[in-house]
Amino acid sequence: MIIRAITFDLDNTLWETDQSIYRAEDLMRDALHDAASHWMHSYSFEALKTHRQQVASEHPDRAHDLGWTRREALQRWFLSQGANPRMAKELADLGFRVFYRERQNVAPYPGVESMLAQLATQFSLGAITNGNADLMAMPIGQHFQFSFRAHEFPRPKPAPDMFTAALAHFQIAPDELLHVGDDPEHDVTGAAALGIRTAWVNTRALPTDAAPHADWVMGSVVDLINHLKPLG
Repeated sequence: MIIRAITFDLDNTLWETDQSIYRAEDLMRDALHDAASHWMHSYSFEALKTHRQQVASEHPDRAHDLGWTRREALQRWFLSQGANPRMAKELADLGFRVFYRERQNVAPYPGVESMLAQLATQFSLGAITNGNADLMAMPIGQHFQFSFRAHEFPRPKPAPDMFTAALAHFQIAPDELLHVGDDPEHDVTGAAALGIRTAWVNTRALPTDAAPHADWVMGSVVDLINHLKPLG
């Protein structure tokens, strides 16, 4: 097996995401309460989630644009509470700015930064994510040539769009690319369908048969180094 480039998923592959999302939700709620407390009495995470689900079902072609769906859901929330369209939009924009800033406040798993620095000396690195993290603005972004995010493409993983864009960027054959991610369907099945090599980071301790197409299975992304050593 000759691997010339590696692409990584981000959320729950290079860092733990859930806690940063919870913090971002809390800070967004607090900021909106400070700005418009009279419209926030019945606000809850579940209420906003319901609006987001409605937005996604009404606009399936844009459901993978997580920033847009969140702003649209927030705007609908304030409209439902009696805000006029201009105020609803301003508050939705405020809420998203607070959320997105904190959503970027992630810490790579232990050993990830040194692993990436080492890999970048031997392979071309890229990122492919269904999330909207701004990797290239983070310190570890220096090791990557690009970070493709789902909202920049017609379809998210496991659709081939971002994978084929990565192959075109690197100008390599599918079996010369290794994709590393934690989601059995989005990362493993999506990449394997194109003939791309796959490494499944089983961070959730799922049954091993959850990703039958994976070339390698590991519990932590830093274990990738050990799998690559035999390849030189």
